[in-house]
Amino acid sequence: MKKETLNYLSKRFDIPEEDIVSYNSGICYSRIVVRTQESANKVHDSVKDNTVNGGMFDGMQLGGIRKYKNEFGKLLYDVPC
Repeated sequence: MKKETLNYLSKRFDIPEEDIVSYNSGICYSRIVVRTQESANKVHDSVKDNTVNGGMFDGMQLGGIRKYKNEFGKLLYDVPC
């Protein structure tokens, strides 16, 4: 991920750059994967009043936090934003 993207996401969601694992930007909604519950909560709080705009998920609430373990057993947090 480009340094500019990390910097933008860090400022947008008020989370540390080192917490950001990945980010996928889509037409209807985006997803961010972070390392800590605290960062996931900050992303959630910033988008919780928004919904997906268009597509097959139109109207879906953003900000839901999905916890999962990656292939190395590390707990991560996936948040649609």
